Amino acid sequence: MYLGIDFLISPDLKPFVVEVNVGLPGGAEEYHRTHLVYLQKPSDIFARIEEISRRVYGRPFQNYLESFPFLKTLKTFKIWMDGQGPFPSDLHPGLRLEDKWVQYQILNSFIPMPETMVFDAGNIEAADLFLGRKGRLVLKRRLGRGGRNFRIIDDHGSLQAASPKGPGFILQDYISSKIHGYVFSVRSVAFGGEHLCLYANLSLRVHSNHGILAYIKEGSELRLADQEFRTEVFDQKSWEAGIWFGGSEPSYLHHNLYEDEVARTALSLPGPILRMIQDLSVSIERFYDGLDLDSLPRACFEEDSRFVT
Repeated sequence: MYLGIDFLISPDLKPFVVEVNVGLPGGAEEYHRTHLVYLQKPSDIFARIEEISRRVYGRPFQNYLESFPFLKTLKTFKIWMDGQGPFPSDLHPGLRLEDKWVQYQILNSFIPMPETMVFDAGNIEAADLFLGRKGRLVLKRRLGRGGRNFRIIDDHGSLQAASPKGPGFILQDYISSKIHGYVFSVRSVAFGGEHLCLYANLSLRVHSNHGILAYIKEGSELRLADQEFRTEVFDQKSWEAGIWFGGSEPSYLHHNLYEDEVARTALSLPGPILRMIQDLSVSIERFYDGLDLDSLPRACFEEDSRFVT
């Protein structure tokens, strides 16, 4: 299964998985652009994806994607998550993989993830106890993209102030993933039992969603090659947009599907951390590829009618 997996790296250099994205998540085009900017030459990532698809699944990648069991419903569902379309009429059980609490339940026993709990506005005491143990938490949507409603919780007051009124939120142990003043995350892509690529997102916000992209290379320590750097801006249709939507991508996704800002620098990761991220990515991809989707835990949109509008 083609996956984009998001990692944070703690100050003691431990990688944590915070989200697993299915379907055709961003990753290949972003990696390709960091390769172009930092190494000044194209990558071979698209040819590799095609080769793996034919060798492992016996079909071109476009045909592999079209055979994805919940492709059509997944597109509709993601647009609904963005608040730009109706709730899908066909709820394939694979859509449960979009719920971050479902991801945590099926992965946390063998994959390092920040400790997580469902946020219940009617049981603020449980949230306070969790905050007391951890000292700092993150509040985020169980569904959704782009960091909407993302909040850092430092104390009881900020917990009360940030408490959402609607359903479908989780609290998560805060992982301080920072480098030279930037919050950063690593997007890693795996497919067909192989690790494909990875790149970094750098941001001056509290979360790194769609930040400045940076190439990742192996180094002796975690650092940016240049603490001060220029960037290059792209505004052209991504490979994922063409494969996923053909010529009919929603206009509201132009920024996500066309535009990227890429740093003229690289993030160095120590070899053991780099290989751990690669190995974890393949482990998750193999696990997802073998899932019985009907047996997945129920998702928040199945549990609460307020999700269906």
